[in-house]
Amino acid sequence: MLEMIKKHPRYAIGAILVHVFFLILFGVSFHFKSDQRAASTQPPTVQVTTVDEKQVEKELQSMKAQDERARREKEELIRQRKSEEKRLADLRAQRQAEQKKQQERIALEKEQEKIRKQKQAEEQRKKEQERKRQEEEQRREQAKNEQALKQQLAAEAQRMKAEQAAAAQRRAALQARQTEIDKYMNAIENRIYQNWIMPPSTNSGLVCELQVQLIPGGEVINIELSKSSGDPVYDQSVIAAVKAASPLPVPSAESGLFDEFRTLTLPVRADKKM
Repeated sequence: MLEMIKKHPRYAIGAILVHVFFLILFGVSFHFKSDQRAASTQPPTVQVTTVDEKQVEKELQSMKAQDERARREKEELIRQRKSEEKRLADLRAQRQAEQKKQQERIALEKEQEKIRKQKQAEEQRKKEQERKRQEEEQRREQAKNEQALKQQLAAEAQRMKAEQAAAAQRRAALQARQTEIDKYMNAIENRIYQNWIMPPSTNSGLVCELQVQLIPGGEVINIELSKSSGDPVYDQSVIAAVKAASPLPVPSAESGLFDEFRTLTLPVRADKKM
């Protein structure tokens, strides 16, 4: 009993209080009985109320159990409070982590958007530079082409002018050559007609054509009748006139015109002699 009281002083105080309660109760009961004894003729009966140690122990155990329940309830409340505090702390930490992640995500998105805009601006700048470069290159190429075209047109005009001048010179040379040829042809015809003794019975409508081959100097080396007049006498008189006119008047070989006279086609008309 003493050991229990030492270990649990609260329980001892409770037990003392229980004893005091019973003592008071005993005193009240004794006083009541004394009053009844004075009024009664019977001898007084003393009732003694004893304290049951087992009852006290039971009360102590009950108090101990209540105190244990209270302690456990308190500990449970503390545990629940700590658990709630931990839950709230974890929730705050989770929210803070989520907020941090969200802030980091927002910061990352802003940085990515900034980088994207920078890249877009850089690409736009490069495109603008490329456009200006192409425009400048096209402008230079156009100017180069225009200059080349001007030079080509100038060269073409110069060439055409030179060709026109050359053509004019060729025409003039050909005209001069033809004039010279015509001069000698007229001289040859005149020589032949001068040496031609036309038969008396010649019809004025007769025409024959001769192929006459010459050598430099005008000598006749061959005469062929390429087209007869139909009158053999007329044809032979014309051949005789050509032979009699040899050598015919021709340009010199050095003049470059004699090749035109190596083979002559000579039509001889009767009406021209008449």
